[in-house]
Amino acid sequence: MSPDATSGSKSGSRSGRARASSRSSREGRSSKGAAQPSDDNQGADLERRIGRLEFSEGALVRLRVPVRVEEEAGRDVITDMDVLAVEATRRLQVSRSLLECKSGLGQSKEPDRLLWLAGLRGLLEVDRAVLVRQTITKRGRDLAARLRLSTLDMRTLQAREASIAWVPERFAHVDGAACLAAEKRVDVQLKGLAWLPSSLIAFLRFDALIARPHQILGALTTLGEVASTKGTLPEPTDVVVAGHALVDLLIAACEDARHLDQVGRLELEARVMRGHMTGDPDDQHTLEVIASANKLMRYYLEQVHQAYVDSGITRRDVDVPDLGSVVAAPAPWVGRYADLVEALRNNGRIAADILQTAELACFDALAGDTNYQARAFDHLFTPEHRQMLRLAVRVLREVSGPAIADRLGGLNDLDFERSAPAVPDRQVPAKATATAATEATAEGSVLPAPEPEQLTTDN
Repeated sequence: MSPDATSGSKSGSRSGRARASSRSSREGRSSKGAAQPSDDNQGADLERRIGRLEFSEGALVRLRVPVRVEEEAGRDVITDMDVLAVEATRRLQVSRSLLECKSGLGQSKEPDRLLWLAGLRGLLEVDRAVLVRQTITKRGRDLAARLRLSTLDMRTLQAREASIAWVPERFAHVDGAACLAAEKRVDVQLKGLAWLPSSLIAFLRFDALIARPHQILGALTTLGEVASTKGTLPEPTDVVVAGHALVDLLIAACEDARHLDQVGRLELEARVMRGHMTGDPDDQHTLEVIASANKLMRYYLEQVHQAYVDSGITRRDVDVPDLGSVVAAPAPWVGRYADLVEALRNNGRIAADILQTAELACFDALAGDTNYQARAFDHLFTPEHRQMLRLAVRVLREVSGPAIADRLGGLNDLDFERSAPAVPDRQVPAKATATAATEATAEGSVLPAPEPEQLTTDN
């Protein structure tokens, strides 16, 4: 799905969340007697618990992600993903997981939900799909195996949660208070930013998580062009959009790093350039046709000049632009992007962590929360992570411009001198870290980004 294929991000994200909460628990029914949590709350809480579990196992996590198609505004969101997990391994294998959460107790619709999930997995071309329910019947497990799906019941979930007690209950996009407030404020502010394409922002917030690298890079280039010519983004939209852009850039770079050993740097740069100019990194024919057209045009232009000279008229040469520049201007940032790809390929350990580091730094720390300081996340904030994140921000500055990248200057103030504990006690619950900043973000505010010079210039 490309940025220009979607629209209506504001209404789509809100309606997607509403559908996710109600759909996740529509099988549950409150019994008579004492008051019980609403179905909506049960469904949303189950999604949060699954997202927390996936994050603890190394994945970047987003909840209630709308699934968008090419359609008019208001009809472009066909469903949503309760939990989407994006994971990069040390060998730079990037995989996506789709998790469908059902909090109700009934089993009557178990086969229908498995069939629906198999279809959605095929539509989105994700690597793994999991159905989460209170209980899973033998019939359900057998059908899931035939459909190449996984299942997870509440008993198993609770057992796995016991081993990750040290992970905060909420943080960043796993229903972190500051992140939720900032994203909600962005939805409101986008209504007044008519110059900012809603389809572009929707792509950066949602679609880029499952997009191909050249689509992501194209969207980031467009974002830079719009931001540099149309206007200034207000807070917190500026920081939130910049955070999504940084995470998206890292997803694209991790994907490309996986192929670097096979294609080499020169071919990678050529592929990125083709993707930028034609919209398809595998399309060599279009550029070959343009090159041939250039030769033909210059040949006939020379013939015209010679005819004037033969007629006794003084020749005057005129600079003729290359036809390739008419299709799209060359991307001067390609070399810098290749530097990032090589850096990720050469340090698989940091590459496997960097998506989570960027998520916590941008959507927990810069949003004004403190959950990122939990000991469970110490391994994500080392000097090597800081170095890689700084390189990514510098590349983002080349691709999307200073109007976007410089809003991430607050990353300079974060503590990256941490290290994973030698023998962590994962069963000790994370301490509550409510602060004045968290209380402020509950009202919808976000910490302003400090000056960006250090982040964008240091090596």
